[in-house]
Order: sequence, then structure tokens, then C-alpha cells
Amino acid sequence: MQSGIIRVPLAPIRAAADDCSEMVTQGLFGELLEWTPVPDNPGWAAVKLAADGYTGFTDVKLIASTSEALEAYAGPQHTLTAPLTTLEWEGRPYHLPAGAAVPAGLFPGLPPQPTHPVQAAHTFLGAPYLWGGKSVLGMDCSGLTQLACALHGTSLPRDASQQWAALQSVATTFDALEHGDLVFFHKTDPSKVTHVGFSWISGANAPQVLHASGEVRIDPLEPEGIVRDGTLSHLWTGAARCPISVG
Repeated sequence: MQSGIIRVPLAPIRAAADDCSEMVTQGLFGELLEWTPVPDNPGWAAVKLAADGYTGFTDVKLIASTSEALEAYAGPQHTLTAPLTTLEWEGRPYHLPAGAAVPAGLFPGLPPQPTHPVQAAHTFLGAPYLWGGKSVLGMDCSGLTQLACALHGTSLPRDASQQWAALQSVATTFDALEHGDLVFFHKTDPSKVTHVGFSWISGANAPQVLHASGEVRIDPLEPEGIVRDGTLSHLWTGAARCPISVG
């Protein structure tokens, strides 16, 4: 495999080397990856994202792998934290999403880092739901939590089930919820986590959940799960402290 960098604001990473295949995640501008051409399918690359190890397929044209591009990202980088940032680079504007990485010299000063992942997640309120999405233009539930943690400088796996498995050592209960904890849900089988969000606790008010469901929104949270329009939309599985230690 050879090294590369996502060269467009958002690159779809698909389950198969086909434009009609399901998008499983997105690569953000400046994201490092390893890739190899797909045999018998010119123009497609099998990729592995460096940040979380996620694998899939994308169009080769969306990857920069020249020595100049790799050299530009060999030094210090800044991670953009605003939902969208416009930068002029190489004589053209780039409209870059939060989480995109740019060489430090291109940005006038270090972008402000959120004090907690839930603070970052709150900036995406109203973003539409998109399966596999990881930006204000469209995101899924685990894309929201993973991106919010990344903007804080911490890391999570990509999928909700992976996040739940990774955080068992810091699992907590509904009664012990704190603002910004990660909360997990299932559909019918408690052993199969399918949804994740952040607990949202304001003062002495009852807990709520900040999550991506139809859009990034805040809904009531009860011990049984998420309540939307008077009914349970997601069933409670558990909760875990959000990783906030940088490094």
C-alpha cells in the first residue's frame, strides 16, 4: 500500500468499489490514509484511514499521493474546528468541514479547541442526518460523536458498537449520568448497539440526549431510552464517560 491524503473537502468511503455502493464513512480534507489500486477496477482505491483504521473504497482522484502533497503534511498541522471554514489555497477557495487538517502555515493562528466534545457536538445542531456522514452537511450518530471527540483532540472508533465496546472500562449508569457522557442505544437486541449520542444536562433539568437522528437535535432521555413525539425511538443500552484526556 502507498501513503496518501484526502484532497477534497469530503471523500465518500464506500463498502465496495462502486459509486452505487453504500457510503460507510467519509474522509476529511487532509486526512492521512494508506491505499492500493483495486485490481480490475481502474480508478478505484482500497483505503485504510490512518486515524481510526476504517477501511473501504474511494475514487483515486480524491487522493493526493505526490511527494509534494505528502511533504506538505509531514510538518505541523491545524485541525479546523468551525463547522465550515473557507480557505484560499493554490489560487482557489476550499470550503472545509470541521475536522479537516491543513498545514499550519496556511491558517492564521491555531483554531480554538472546544473544552469538551459535547461542546463541539452542540455546534452541529440542525445538521441533516446522512448515513456515513461526518460533517455539518450531513452526519450519522457515530460520525457526530467521533468528530466531536476529534475536535477536542481525543479519539473514538467510527461505529456506535465499536465505541461502546471500547468504553466498557468507563461505563456508567443512567442515575449517575453527567453532562457530556456518551449514551448508547439498541433497537430490539440489547447486545447490538445501533445508536449513540451525548447526554445533555442543563442545571437541575431532566437528562436529554444530543444526537443525530433525522438531524442533529436534542430529545428527552428516560431510563428506557430516547423519547420523541411521545414514544420511545431508541432503547437504552448504557452509558460511558466521554474520553477527554488528550493524547
